[in-house]
Amino acid sequence: MSKSRSGPGTSRVGAAGGSRVMARGAARGQERASKETPAQQDTRSKLVDAAMRVFAREGFAAASTRMIAAESGVNLQAITYYFGGKAELYRGVVQHIADSMSAFVGPAAAAIEARLNAGAVTPEDARQMVHLALANIARALLIEASDDWARIILREQMQPGPEFEILFSSGMGRMLAMLVRLTAIALQSDPAEAETRARALAMLGQVLVFRMARAAALRTLGWDKIGPGEFAILERAIHANASAILSREVHGEKTP
Repeated sequence: MSKSRSGPGTSRVGAAGGSRVMARGAARGQERASKETPAQQDTRSKLVDAAMRVFAREGFAAASTRMIAAESGVNLQAITYYFGGKAELYRGVVQHIADSMSAFVGPAAAAIEARLNAGAVTPEDARQMVHLALANIARALLIEASDDWARIILREQMQPGPEFEILFSSGMGRMLAMLVRLTAIALQSDPAEAETRARALAMLGQVLVFRMARAAALRTLGWDKIGPGEFAILERAIHANASAILSREVHGEKTP
């Protein structure tokens, strides 16, 4: 079930204005959370975890605060106390997903960015860093991420609103920008060119299909899950496809 456009994905002040309002709200929420007792933090976490399951299963429009309270085992009034309402709780869930994804891919992203900022990166260096980035993204999405994350992320992709900005401005946008930069170095092309950006997106897309089309992927592969052995097979396929995408031979040029 899709998220209603009268829900948190729509703002009367527009996406940019909504993002600014949410940023201020998130800052206040983080400040408040930092002053909570361990018991209060535990209650907040229970609400976020339960809300994630309910929003993923029901969609924003059909989900209710009563459902979420029942799922969490927490008093209904706690939702108002900790978050204010359903829309604010949904934003808290999206922020939790964004923070978790950033934690998974952050160390590799920081190492690659530091190497890029140091300069003198060769095309071969760039290709190796693309493989490192994709391996970390794949592990985060295919091993660490839950189905609930995937459902919520997919809804935000299909109906982007202010909450999509939370996702994109964190790990998603950071990794895409880095992949575009690395692709440009590997191909010795302009990072602003559509061809360069399309190849970066294609490399990320081959990872996303195993998460967003998981049921079809598992059935096609004859698997019932993606464990370490299955992940190793996917990782090799992703590596091979990325190598082909980063090859300049498709333009009649030999990759240096």
